[in-house]
Amino acid sequence: MVGRVRLAHGFALGVLLLVSPARAGRTSHLWLDEAQLVPEGGVELEQWVWAYGRVPNKIDRPASIWVWWGPVISMSNHLELALPLQLASFPGDLYLHSISLSARYRFVPREQDEGWQPMLRLTYQQPLDRAAGPPALEAAFVLAVGSLRTVLVTVNAGVFVGMPFLQSNLPGSVSVLGQGGVGVSFPVGRELRLAAEAYGNLPITGDTRPSVGQVYLGPSLAWTRGPFWITFGCLFGLTSDSSRYYPRVLWAVAL
Repeated sequence: MVGRVRLAHGFALGVLLLVSPARAGRTSHLWLDEAQLVPEGGVELEQWVWAYGRVPNKIDRPASIWVWWGPVISMSNHLELALPLQLASFPGDLYLHSISLSARYRFVPREQDEGWQPMLRLTYQQPLDRAAGPPALEAAFVLAVGSLRTVLVTVNAGVFVGMPFLQSNLPGSVSVLGQGGVGVSFPVGRELRLAAEAYGNLPITGDTRPSVGQVYLGPSLAWTRGPFWITFGCLFGLTSDSSRYYPRVLWAVAL
């Protein structure tokens, strides 16, 4: 256990050192997907760091910190792939949570950056630790309406499906968690965007995490400069089953 924690600490430190001078990926929201893609043939290194605070109805559940890191590769002006690692930190423990493969398909070319911009995202998540739960598949439909030069409205609707049958040593049945929300952003000068979003999830069937519905609302600020961008802010729980706070920062650099 001690060895695993030390190894995870070393890995986390290496990740942070690697990307600390690097830049972020382009979205104005904290949890909602936007319909923007990396330019065709381009590669971005992205990192997301967030904290999951205490839940009023579950005072025995500790706060946690999460790190998402990985390359994002544009295959065309419609398709983008990502291969991220996730780390999770709880009081007294830090471990590699999972590795994922994510595909984002934009139904209109990325150069069409105004009007209706639909996109589909599919993500397969492979756990790297028993605490991470079963393998999972996430599907989300994204619709952005508007323009980055004016007001942009983004709507997300999707499901997170836990599939323990893919690992014979994990008991349980298929679980489904619905998730989605709506957000709006607008420019403040040439490099800043101010945004707000409402995000929530709702258990549909099976042993899902969380086991009850949660609703969040909060602001964010996004800054873009050349190949670098960063977005940061905090969502706040609106129900007693939601985390009190959900701060997050995302950043990336185009290579």
